[in-house]
Order: sequence, then structure tokens, then C-alpha cells
Amino acid sequence: MATPKSEKASDVKQVRATIRDVARIAKVDPSLVSRIVNNDPKASASPATRQRVLDAVQELGYRANSAARMLKTARTQMIGLLLPDMANPMYSAIITGVEQRCKDLGYGILIGDHAEGDSEKTFTDLLERGQVDGLLIASGTLSDTFLKKEILDHYKSVVMVNRRVKGVSASVTVNDELGASLAVDHLAQFGTKSIAGIFGPQIIDTAQRRRKGFESAAARNKLKHTVIEKNSWGMEAGREAGLELLSKKVKPDAVFASTIMMGIGFIRAAHELGVDIPNNVRVAALHDSDIANYLSPSLTTVHLPTVEMGSQSVDLLLRIIGGGSPGHLIVDTPPVLVARDSTGKPKR
Repeated sequence: MATPKSEKASDVKQVRATIRDVARIAKVDPSLVSRIVNNDPKASASPATRQRVLDAVQELGYRANSAARMLKTARTQMIGLLLPDMANPMYSAIITGVEQRCKDLGYGILIGDHAEGDSEKTFTDLLERGQVDGLLIASGTLSDTFLKKEILDHYKSVVMVNRRVKGVSASVTVNDELGASLAVDHLAQFGTKSIAGIFGPQIIDTAQRRRKGFESAAARNKLKHTVIEKNSWGMEAGREAGLELLSKKVKPDAVFASTIMMGIGFIRAAHELGVDIPNNVRVAALHDSDIANYLSPSLTTVHLPTVEMGSQSVDLLLRIIGGGSPGHLIVDTPPVLVARDSTGKPKR
């Protein structure tokens, strides 16, 4: 008697795959498939089983029936992402991570910025009307007071991205402190005696963490250090700080810019004043981007796992939406220094 063939994904891929098809291929109960694809925090499965289900979903091209799921769960399968500036390479990386993870989990995403000052209300209106299930906020400009008063005190399904807000229990960040420290340690290799740091508004905890890493590394390397605080994180803020620092009679040996955009602005200021980088002053910035390769000189940066931060933010938000507990997550992928021409070669 012939042995029946085991069912393969190719046998059921000819028609639109169902949740039962996925369950048969993965050899699990359909209810477990449903919980895994919906990111249900109550889904009890080993990593191997979960991966088997996800592999079957991928191979079959399974797509959940969004209309039926909305009727059953009263969810829209949409989340919102609020940013201050979509042109900034760092925020572009967050968008990439969020979009990739949403696609994997069958969620749609609405993206907006608050450059015009009213988008944050637009997104809270979407939450109130039930048009998005939750909201990711990646803002380095909105104050803690505004966020708590207008958004965080009223809605549970909100996750802060790339910053924490005191009294709010859901956030995903990277190790900014270690990233700043790596940059200063690198700049200290060149016989450096003095260093300046350029930072955004200190009311934001992200700026506080970066400054802490900068100051602790400067002290550890016995460097005389100064700090310039600006009210934004952009190129013009970096340029203004550069003009201030490089116009002084005694200039710092090195400069740490706490964002790549500030680093770009600082290089512009050096060009305007005829200050040679790296021969007169060396500079390194936090956050990496391909843009850094095309500057003159190319800019030394510290790469932070911002794509992963975006992805993990989606996971945390969907956990909360599903009834799971919030938390403060720090992406465990470490920062990596990317040395380029703006720091030259270290002295032996």
C-alpha cells in the first residue's frame, strides 16, 4: 500500500491560502496560527514552533482577512507614526523599521509629521475615532508636558520611540549614552586636550542621555570639555554652534555633534570660516547615514540600530493593544563607530 505524501505548501498555494492551510503545513492548531499572526501576547508557542508557523505564512503567501478580523476584534489593523521631520536620515531609518515590521504582521501604517504644529491633534483624533489601534511617537521636539497632557494621559496604546517621558511606561530606545561615549573615546585618540559637545534641548531625555555619555567619556579621557545647547537638532543648529565655537580665539581640538544633521551643519560652518577639518579640528556625530560619505570631508559617525528600534516599537505597541504589559525597551544591538575623514588617522 502506497504511503500518502505529506502535504506541501506548493499543493495549497494555487488558491488563496487560509488559516487552516497554514495550520496543516505547520502542523499546529489553527487557533495558534491566528494568535501568532495577530501578535497575540497570549500565544503560547516555542520559538521553533512560532518560526515554523511564520515560515508557512511566508511560503503560502497567507494574508489575514482584515474585514473579518476587524469585526471580530474591533480593531482597524492600522497604527499611526508621528515624527518631527521625515527628511532626517535618523527618522527615515525608524520609518523603515516600522514599515517592515507592520508588513510582516499584516498592519497598515499612517505616517505624519508635526512640522506644521497640528498633526499631533490629527493623530489623537484618529485614536478617538477608532481609525488607528495605537500610536508611535518619535518626537524630539514636543515637550514632556505637552505629550502627557494632550496624548499620554488619555490613551494607553501609545509607545514613545527614541525617548522616554517621565511617568509613561512604554518606550523603545537605543543606547545613546554608549554611542556618545564611543565617539568621544575615538576623538580622544588624537592627542586631544579639549572637546566641545553640541546638543539639542535638554528638556528631552534623549539629549540628557547623550550628554551624560559625552561628559563621562570626556572625564575618563581627561579632556577639558564644554557644551553648547541648541533649541533644535537640525543642520542650522549645528551651523550656529560651529560658528560660535570656531570664531573663538581658542578653539576646541575636537567636536562631538549629537545628531548627524548637527554634524553636517558644523562642517558647513567650518567651510565658511576657513577652518580645516580634520587638521584644525576633528568632528564626529551620532547616527550614521550614507549622506556622511558624500560630505567634504566625509563625516565620522556612530551607527545606532534605529531600524531595529522602529521594528521593536511595533512589537511593543501591538503587545499593549493585545492586552499585554507595557515596558521600557532598549535595543540590545550595540552602537558601532564608523570612522571617516573628519577625524583622520589616530596618532600611535
